Amino acid sequence: MRLNSQYIRTQLMIQNMLKRNAADPTVKNVSSDITAFAKKASSQAGRPSKESLSKLNYSKDSIVNHAEAFRRAYEAANDQTVEETKINAQNPYESESDIRKKILDEKYSKINAMNKTKPDPLGYIKDKYKNSNSPYFRNDLSAAERQAAYDNETEWLFKGKAQNYNMQDAAFRNVNFNGEVEAENEKIYQRSQVNKQLQALLDQYHIAIPADTALTFTISPIDYQVKVSGTDDEQLIHQLEHILQSGENSKQLFLHIMKSLSSDSAQYSKEAQQKYHTVREIYEVTGYHLKDLEVVDGRYVTPDGRDLLDVYKEELEKDSVQKKTAHFAIAHYGAELNRLAEAGYDSVPDFILSIDYSNGSLRDTGQKKSYGTGDTAWLRELKRRTGVNY
Repeated sequence: MRLNSQYIRTQLMIQNMLKRNAADPTVKNVSSDITAFAKKASSQAGRPSKESLSKLNYSKDSIVNHAEAFRRAYEAANDQTVEETKINAQNPYESESDIRKKILDEKYSKINAMNKTKPDPLGYIKDKYKNSNSPYFRNDLSAAERQAAYDNETEWLFKGKAQNYNMQDAAFRNVNFNGEVEAENEKIYQRSQVNKQLQALLDQYHIAIPADTALTFTISPIDYQVKVSGTDDEQLIHQLEHILQSGENSKQLFLHIMKSLSSDSAQYSKEAQQKYHTVREIYEVTGYHLKDLEVVDGRYVTPDGRDLLDVYKEELEKDSVQKKTAHFAIAHYGAELNRLAEAGYDSVPDFILSIDYSNGSLRDTGQKKSYGTGDTAWLRELKRRTGVNY
């Protein structure tokens, strides 16, 4: 079973509370129908997980005395979450760079095999590209192309494969490359994929949005709650908010919007984005949301009085992989926590993001460039200006 972050946080919470309260005689035995609910939740494949979980009694006594029932309820909800998530912010994409790397790999794997048949492979490579008096010298190449060939051949010779590539290779002599165009092509591709995924979600729930209806989806960070505006149709609003908040669709849509922001976006704020990354990291690792915690002596503390940074450190060090780089994360997010604690959580606005939707496509708002269907005439002009034809 795939585990989502909410399920993991809940299990940690249950385990911690059980440990703290195992020997506590003051904990009461409370009757509950959580066990029955867990069985019911397991059979309700078509109902939203958040709706089901909201019915649980989250009191300390209930969690402590019905840990197994909570586990089953969250497993059922987690299975459903996996099924309902259709939107994916990062879809597999083969860029122009990826294509060119494959071309160079094919070319230089063969050349490397030939070079290694020579008594002195490195000397032979130098003769070809550095020694103009050598009979092997490649005078059919430009200086930049000879340097590229030298770099690529020595890369293969020394490492057995390419880890770095010189793209000024003669294989691309008549093809221009532009990093900005490369990045914009991927953003347009990702938008086309997310549009398809959103449409699949609409189709699954038999939701039809009238033509020329201009909607706006606004998503808050961390909890990824969605607000739909742009129509007076309350039923449509309810349906859209419901499906977008199923699974991790709202989180994935939020991340897609964030990756689509251009440098001139009115929605972009370095400080707000920095706050989002810090709050999200702490929440996903510890389960604590900064806005719910108190600041004592300039530091965030948990409800039981522990320094939040200590909790964060302990959770990271439980993971054998994260433990190796934990000190970097602790240094970075520790500084961010101190800054937010000193300035105040609300001193920096929340990183709330919006995107428009009409006629089957998401459309960017508050910036010159939009990646929606039919909105990309600006890319043709960019390609014309840079001489790029892909």
